This record gives sequence, structure tokens and C-alpha cells, in this order.
Amino acid sequence: MTEHAGVFEGMAPRAVPTRPATVPERLLRARTDLRFAVLVGAVLASSVVAFSVVCAALPSSERLSRDRVGPCLARIDPATAWIAEQSDRLNAHITMANACERPYFLHEAGYIAIGLMVEAAFAVLLYALHPWWPRLEGRPTGSVRLPRWSRKVRLTGDENADVLEELNSLARTSGLSRPPLWLVDPYATTTGGRAYGLPGRPRICLDVGLLVRYDLDRDGFLAVVGHELAHHRHRDVGRTYLTVALWWSFVATALIPCVLLSVHPRALLEAGGSGGGEKLTYRLVALAALTVTAYLARNMILRARELHADAVAHSWDFTRGSLPRMVTGLPWPPCSRAVWRWVPTGWSRWAARAGTHPSPGQRVAAMLDPVRLLRTGAWEMAGIGLLAGLALHNLALLTGNVTGRFVTVGLTLLALPAGVVVTSTLASALVATAGRRTPVDAEEVRSRWDVVVLPAALTGGMVCSGKISLGTADLTAVEPTLGQYALLGLVQLAILLPLALWTRSVHRCVSPEESGVARGPRPRAIVATAGAVWGPLLALWDSRRLSPADLTGTPLHAVPAVGRTIGWYTALTGDLADAYFYVPLVFIRATPFLPVGLVLVWAVPLLLARRRRGSLAAAEDIGRALTVGAVAGLGAVAAGIALPFAARGALPPEVRRAADPSAVLGTTLPFSVVHASTYLAMAALLQAAAAAGTALICRGPRPVLVPLAVTVTAVLSTLGFYVSRGTSLCVAVTGVPPDDCGARAFLPDADVAFHLHEVVAWGVVAAVPAGVLGAAVAALSGHGRRPSDGGTDTARGNARRATLILPMLGLLAALPLAGAAAGIPQDYLIWRPAAPAVVAQPPTDRQDTSSSSVRNDPCLLGSWRAFPARQRLRIDGSDVWLTGEGGTWTFRPDGTLIVDHGEGVSETSTLHGRPVVLRTSGSVTTRYRTANGRIGYYGSAVRHPGELSLRVGETYLVHEKRTASFSPDRYRCAGKAVHLTPASRTTDFPYEVTLTRLPSKTPPPPTAPRPSPTDSS
Repeated sequence: MTEHAGVFEGMAPRAVPTRPATVPERLLRARTDLRFAVLVGAVLASSVVAFSVVCAALPSSERLSRDRVGPCLARIDPATAWIAEQSDRLNAHITMANACERPYFLHEAGYIAIGLMVEAAFAVLLYALHPWWPRLEGRPTGSVRLPRWSRKVRLTGDENADVLEELNSLARTSGLSRPPLWLVDPYATTTGGRAYGLPGRPRICLDVGLLVRYDLDRDGFLAVVGHELAHHRHRDVGRTYLTVALWWSFVATALIPCVLLSVHPRALLEAGGSGGGEKLTYRLVALAALTVTAYLARNMILRARELHADAVAHSWDFTRGSLPRMVTGLPWPPCSRAVWRWVPTGWSRWAARAGTHPSPGQRVAAMLDPVRLLRTGAWEMAGIGLLAGLALHNLALLTGNVTGRFVTVGLTLLALPAGVVVTSTLASALVATAGRRTPVDAEEVRSRWDVVVLPAALTGGMVCSGKISLGTADLTAVEPTLGQYALLGLVQLAILLPLALWTRSVHRCVSPEESGVARGPRPRAIVATAGAVWGPLLALWDSRRLSPADLTGTPLHAVPAVGRTIGWYTALTGDLADAYFYVPLVFIRATPFLPVGLVLVWAVPLLLARRRRGSLAAAEDIGRALTVGAVAGLGAVAAGIALPFAARGALPPEVRRAADPSAVLGTTLPFSVVHASTYLAMAALLQAAAAAGTALICRGPRPVLVPLAVTVTAVLSTLGFYVSRGTSLCVAVTGVPPDDCGARAFLPDADVAFHLHEVVAWGVVAAVPAGVLGAAVAALSGHGRRPSDGGTDTARGNARRATLILPMLGLLAALPLAGAAAGIPQDYLIWRPAAPAVVAQPPTDRQDTSSSSVRNDPCLLGSWRAFPARQRLRIDGSDVWLTGEGGTWTFRPDGTLIVDHGEGVSETSTLHGRPVVLRTSGSVTTRYRTANGRIGYYGSAVRHPGELSLRVGETYLVHEKRTASFSPDRYRCAGKAVHLTPASRTTDFPYEVTLTRLPSKTPPPPTAPRPSPTDSS
């Protein structure tokens, strides 16, 4: 019955409890398999990081980094110094760095693969040897010894023929295809047993004390044997011992070497030394947290298999209800008192709850109410989220390094299985607790809060995993801040909470109720739909965690290309650009998952409830949802028509013209993009209104009817986008004569799928909180679900409505699905990585770029005053030349350039009678290289903080912190002056800077043997 069975204590005979409703063994096995899969994934993912730490400490890795990777990385900055555009320079830098580090990554991946194979082989070896494992046995004297496990004997002989015959009969009754090999431990005086054995060779070892009970307590004997047979019937023996073997293999092959080499990172190298510092502490803490988490997960699996075996064995008739009596007689904690004699009794009981065996009270409760085995608690759900998050974090670094340019695709594919497993687990847990409609006890009342508690626990586990993972310990440079962690949790909860509400509502409406146990194909279809819809969305969000700046930063607070002096228009453009170009939303928008998921969340429940009369929603409620969605969609069409007329009335003609989208000092947007983004925002608000309205007036299951209404609004809003575009052409909003005004201007084009994805993405983000708020208001106002009278007239009316509604639903489902399929080619263009950047070489082809051989032009050495400085900007369609000072430039002989603007220097001009002022303050430093009349810059950094602002009159077009950004220059040295111009003659923003040499402030020492290069020049 247990590996650490205690001595049987005589108990008073207990009445046989009423036979409980059985739980399908398939569901119990599925839960065990899920726990085992999550544990294996977390352990293997953590082993990847552990083996990478070991690989970094190998002499071969050090030689590879010193001889190949290091010199290659040192040549990147000088090689990319000649690229003018910052984005192209960054792309080239990343491409070249990946190429330099590729040999090390391949070496590391090979070593990790070998380590994983060794770990797996050792685990398999331990598992294959588990029939001969010794086990600790507690003796009445309190000592603990290793029994002579080689003395276990086979149960044979004529004196045991009747026992053996009955045991084989019980094995056949329990459903085993092959009776196990019956063994006896002659040194165990307890009344327990142990089920073990390799596949196809099951074994059960009975304690000699239990064998004595065959004549003294036959019912107790049968109960214990039934429990051991249930382990084989449940097929958890292999998972149990494989779990233990995997744990010890991880400790021996990955954990211990990683700890040793973290403390002494150069133990395997030629020179001795020891590690230290904050990173070492972080790694050791992460290792400790991982060890404890994996150990507790292992024990959770072992406890679950005991509870499952108890429930299965108690349902068999031959146990005669004696199993609760035998379990109640076991001592607790289930270990020798010698182990806990130094621990207070209360603490020992709490520690035993995290051990390998559940308490007798939990086991008896599982027998009397096996439905509780299908329920997932908050702590267990948090543990699943923690393990899944650890697996993702610990594999992310290796995946990103190996995939190179395909890092976004690689991280998303890595997160996709985890997202599907996590969301399916949550949906399965909610399905298991949604069988009863009315609360009958305190536990059932608590289960009503599972729709909030379980998603919150899962979110908490996954978010906390990012702080204690081994991958985070080695990536402290990109570690999210506290605010970013909060955003991760809030968004993930916003994804999982609708999943919980949808699952609970749909299951209660379309699945039968049999003693609170979900059966049949409907629960499986609900869980599969939840995983298919919400799993990819969660994966797309989780794949961005390695770039925290993409989650909380505003990468593009754009300003309009024309009309920046209009305050409200500039604010509207910036806010819409931030929402439109938000990186996670861009990648979610560039997938077919969201339109397909929006259809599945209402189409699947309707299909499941099609043959179940009155189970989901009356045709009247479906009609109301369609009506609300249609009204909101027609409102979007009307808004699309009104938007061009509103633009003509609110904006001057020069703003509405087809403006040049060239940049000023940052990214700008033309009017056409602002117009499209404004319409998307209005369509999103109308989809939110449709969601709230449906939740308020419909009494059916709102998690189904609300997506139905939003789908109708989204389809009509996509049509409204083209109506708005055609109206703009016909009324000549941009100033272009309406030559193209006609029916063709209002028809969808090849980009209709792309616009559908945009409308759905914006609409879902707005509709989810609106739908939840509408449902809350309806619940507080008492607008609950209407009970169905089931009368003949009602049934006939629903049938007539269904005849009209079904074709509409089919067409409504087909349109988004077709749009999602048609948009896949455009989605591929967004996900496809950029082509490797071509590095612009310096003009001299044979010049060596190593720092030891390149000499800069000596005529640049010294300090210079940048005056005059002239540059051309385009503001509101007009070219403006700004003239003023450019600060102090100091070229040092070591290749360092310092550009100091002090408290602030200005360049000024006028535009339509208003002053234009460009002011810069602070100082920056960079490395420079000269070759054939050109200067390349690299390694820029802010030396003293400053500001950059562009002001027209009293309106600031740009006002931001100073950044270090340089582009290559063409220079001409003329004695005491240097003239700087753009390296590219085709640039859109020409400039001219004249550097005038400043007199030396400190004369050379009189004892100097010869003047320095700066003084001599």
C-alpha cells in the first residue's frame, strides 16, 4: 500500500461506506500524465541551463571564445562604423555578432545534447534497476536500516497455494492482463506492500506482516492487495519510478556539477580561481529554488498516484470497504520517529504534507468522494504555472542563440506548446469542478470562485518563474522591472480570465451532469477549443518576455508629417501610433489565430448544443446578439462615412494633403495613416459597445453571445473601412481630384484580410473588458438568466427562428475564417526575418580594421568649435535651414571623440514668421575611425545627460532626452578648419559643419622631449 507502510494498529470495525460514484480512470491517468509531462519539461529545460554553465567552464569553450569569438566580436564595431542609418547599423551589428558567436553556440548546443542524453540514459538505467532498489524501513526501536533486499523471496509452496490462487484471482478481477509476480519481504513486519516492476513484468512485494493478516483480517488483507493492484491497473508504476529516477539523474548529472562550477568557475581550466559576486548569488538562489520546486513537483506526482490508487481500489467489491480502515491505522507522519524526533510535532506534520504520501485523512476523503481528485487547487495550479514558466525561461536563451535571425519565430514556437498545455490544464480543471449547478456544501461554494482563483494562481506561478529561473540569472541585463512584471501578470490574467469564464459557462450549458463528473465528448471538445484558442494567444504574449522594453516602452510616439503645430492632432497621432505599433499586438495581429478563435468561441458551443434542447441559448437570445452586433457594425459604417467630412472641417488643406512621410527628428506619420488608425479606434469602441450591450440585454450564456455580437460588428467594420476610404476619395479629403470615385473605390481589395485582422485585434482588446463590465452590471442589477418554461409554443418559436438564424451563422463564420486563411501570405511577410544587412566597408579596400594597425588622420586631433553649423529640416512640408553652433568637438589620439554641448547650444531659423529653435545640451562620447576622407563612428554613449528639443513658436515638436547617435561624415581638413558633410550625397537631410580649432588651454611641459601630435598640428 505504501513504500513506508507503518505497523498496523488495531481499529474498531467500521461500517462499510456507501459506494461512491466512480471517476473514469482515463481522466485520472490524464491528470497524472499532465503532471509528469510538466515536471519532465521543467527538469529538462533547467538541465539545459545547467549544462550550459558546465560548458562555459570547459577549457575547450575558453579557447574557442579567446581565439575565435572574441577577436571576431572586436571587429564588428569598426566594420559597422560606416553605416549611416542607425537601424541598418543595428541590424548589421546583430547579424555579425550572431555569425561570430555561431561556433560557440554550436559547440554549446552539442555539449548540451550530450549532457541531456547522458541524463536521460542515467534516468533510464536507474528506472531499469528500480526492482532492486533498497528501501528504508522504520523499526519500532526508532532506528533506520537498509534491509537485505536480496533476501526477498517468491511466494510459492504448497502452504501458500490458497493465498497465491486468491491473489491471482484478484489480479484477474482487477482487469490486469497478466498477473504480477508475488514476492514476500521476510524482514518487514508491517502490513504494507509495494507495487513495482518493468513493463510487461509487474511485481508486488507483500510484507510478511500483511501475509500473516490473511487469516486474522481477510478484509484488510484484500484491501491492501487491491490498493497495490490498483497501481498496476492505473499504470502509474512506470511513471512513478521514472519520476524518481529522473529526479536523481538531474541531481547527479546536472545540479551538482552546476553548483560546483558556479562556485568555482575555473576549476576545469588551467588557472585556479573562484566565482563570486551578485551573479553567483543569484544563480545559487535560482538553483535552490529550482531544486525545491522540482522536488515538490516530484512529491506531488507521488502523492497523486496514491490517491488515485485508493479511489480505484475502493470502488472494487472484493475490498469490502476495508481500505479506509486500513489507511486510518497508518501512523502519521509516515516515517520513523527517529527522523522527526528533533522536530516539533506540528512542524513534522506540515513537512510530511509535502512528502511522498498523502495523509490518511486525505486518502480516506479521496475514497469517499473521488470527484475531488479531478479538482485542481490553487497551489497546484500555481505550481504548474511555475514549472511551465521555468521551462520557458530556461530554454529561451538557448533557443534565441541557436535560431539567430529567426529568434522571434523560434521563441514563439517554443512558447506555443507551453501555452496550449497551460490553457488546456486550466480548462480541464474548470470542467472538472463545473458539474453541479447549485452549491451543496462549502467546498462547492468555494469552487464557484475557481474562475478567478485558478487563473490568478496560474498567472502568479508563471510570472514568479521569471524571477527565479536560471535563465534570468544569466540575463540580468534584460531583466524586467517591477512594473514590467506587473504588466506581464495583468495581461496574462486578462487572457486567462475570459478563458475561465467561457469554459465554466459553456460546460454548464452543454455537458451532462453525472455526480459532478464530466463525461462524454463535450468536455473534451471544450478543453480542446480552449487550448486551440487561448494557447496561441498566451504563447505570443509570453514569447516577448525576453524584450521587456517591447512590453512597457513606447517604441513609436509618432508625430504627424504635417500639422505638428496643432496640439490635439499631434496628441491623437502619437497615441494611435503607440497602440498601432505596439510590438505584441503587431505579432498577434499578423496571425490567423484571433479571427479563427473569435469564431470558435461561439461556433463550437452552438454545435455542441445543437441536439440538446434548451441547453445553450434560445434562438431569441442569439437573434438579440446578432441584432446588437449589426447595429454596432452599421454604426461603424456610418462613422466611416462621417470621418472624411469631419477631417475636412477640422484640419486645414495642407495637413490633409498626401504629405511627404520623411522624418524630422524622429518617426512621423502621414495623414492617411492617421485617418486609418482613427477609424480602427472608432471600430474598436463600437465593438466594445456591442459586447457591453449584449451582456446587458441577453440572458443566455454571455461568454458565447458576446463573441457572436463582436464578430458581426467586426465583419461590418471591415466593410466600413472601405466605405470610409471610398468616401475620402469621392470628397477629395487629401486634395486629389475625385477621378477614382466610383463603385470600385468602395469594394474590398487584396488587403481585406489584413484590415480584418486589424479590426479584430483592436476590437477584441476593447471588447473583453467591456463585456466583463456589462456582465457585472447585469448581475448587480438582477438581470439574470431567464428560466425556460419549455412550452410547446416556445419550442416552435425557437425552431422557426433557428431556421432563419442557422444560415446567417454559417455565413458569419465563413467570412472571418476565409479572411484568416487569405491573410496568411501577408502574415508571413511580417514574421519573415529581415535579410542580413550588407556592411558598408570603408573606402580603402585593403585597410585592416584591427585597432592595433589603423591610424587616424592626425589633422583631426585636438579640440574644435563647431561654428557655423547648418542643417536642413522639413517641417509641415517646408524646407527650413537652421544655423547656429554645434558645440565643442575633441578628437583624441586614442580614437575617442567627445562632443560637448554644455548647458545648451541652439540653431535657429524662421517658418512663416515664427521662430524655429533646435536646442541641444549635454555631451556624448564615441569611437571614431578615418579612411580616405571619411569618418566612421561606433560605440556611442551619453557622457553627461542633456536634452534635445525642436520648437516652432511656442509649440514643441520634439522634446526628449539626449541620445548618442552618429552617422558617418565626409570631412575635408584645411589647416585650422575642418568641414563636415554627409557621407551620402543623396541624403534627405543635408548639413554643413565647420570645425574651428580652439587654442590649447595648457601649454606642453618645458621638459617634454618633443611636442605631442595635438600640439604640433
